[in-house]
Amino acid sequence: MNETDLKDRVFEEARRIISAKAADAVEVVVSNSNASTVRFASSTFHQGVSSVDSTVYIRVISGRKVGVASVNSLERASLEDCLKRAVDIARRVKAEPFDVALPKRQTYPEVDSYFETTASMTFGEKASSLSKGFTQAQRSGVLASGALSTESGSLFVFNSNGVEASHKYTSAHLSVISTKEGQSGIKIELSKDISGIDIPGAMVESASRCIEAQSPREAAPGAYRVLLEPPAVAELLYWLSYTGFGAKNFHEGTSFLSGKIGEKVTSPAVTIFDDGADGRGLSVPFDMEGVAKKRLLIIENGVARGVAYDSFTACAEGAVSTGNAPFPEETEGPMPDHIFMEPGDKTPEELLEKLGTGILVRSFHYVNGLLNPAESLMTGMTRHGAFFVEDGRVRYPVSPMRFTENIMKAFERIEGVSSATGLLPNHGFSLSSISAPHLLIDGFKFTS
Repeated sequence: MNETDLKDRVFEEARRIISAKAADAVEVVVSNSNASTVRFASSTFHQGVSSVDSTVYIRVISGRKVGVASVNSLERASLEDCLKRAVDIARRVKAEPFDVALPKRQTYPEVDSYFETTASMTFGEKASSLSKGFTQAQRSGVLASGALSTESGSLFVFNSNGVEASHKYTSAHLSVISTKEGQSGIKIELSKDISGIDIPGAMVESASRCIEAQSPREAAPGAYRVLLEPPAVAELLYWLSYTGFGAKNFHEGTSFLSGKIGEKVTSPAVTIFDDGADGRGLSVPFDMEGVAKKRLLIIENGVARGVAYDSFTACAEGAVSTGNAPFPEETEGPMPDHIFMEPGDKTPEELLEKLGTGILVRSFHYVNGLLNPAESLMTGMTRHGAFFVEDGRVRYPVSPMRFTENIMKAFERIEGVSSATGLLPNHGFSLSSISAPHLLIDGFKFTS
């Protein structure tokens, strides 16, 4: 089914479901995707996979009762059964203690998320670009592993209040890990347009980072000045978002921002916001309830400003949706999908010089942000390269180190933010992303 036929089919079926008036309010959300991935290990292709999928979510509201059901089919009989299940669920569940309502019809920002270069890239073209990188990796004596994925898709949101939203998109994600003698280097690229990713160049950079990480030395536990590169910063921002930037955690009192709106919570160098309409990220013009995306200030110049709401948390708390609704079956509540940390005015090289003596961290892994979310206490390991720096110059690689740190407290000690940023995955759906700079932080605690 081509894009035009799919859109016509979705509009026809969604309008038919809503016109049936099976409940006080009805919502239909459709996610259609066409994805393909080439995986490689030890500089050899080992798997090529593709998938085509359509998921339909139907949510109904009867009084204060809400029912949600889903189906992976656009066939009419399947959709009718899905609607019946949603209605039956709403009949059986406990009523919400507040009035619930769906958004009204609205206009959306202009967002360009679709690139034919990404949608049309074949397995052969992926393999050809990766093969050039394999050749360069072999010259460096390293082995390359990872995956190159592309996806094209469409999102649709309809409801009985007149919302009819549709948007098509593409995304491309390259992750390369080069290894040699137990050490590794990583390079991650994320873009809507695959032509904007230098695939062989990324693989060369990954190989170079692996070579730099050879023969690491042990570093003693303690508090260090650190320079965190964008992948490391993005991992911390993801966990901050997951545990503290959403309305559900905020109003339950488990967020580190609970009760602190309007208060200073970090260094003035920190501004964090969510904006699905910002073209620098994997943009989308509306959320999964059809609410228009717009800029949501979370922290501005170190001061807490707000958290993410969907329509249901907004109804519960007497607030307004910020356009951060997840897919209807998600239970963890609204969270930012398009996170940006405002860049600063220093180059990474200037920050390295300002670091003086400390640790340069390329990335983190095995991060656990659930130790004490109210205190933003996290632990994790350095990975794919950490380096001891002295007098502003990288001296030698260090073995993996574990950090245990109150991240919001660490963000109070930020001394520099780079002008350069990296775009990283946000561990969410295909159009979620994190734009992160380099951060210079004093007194970052490594416990082993």
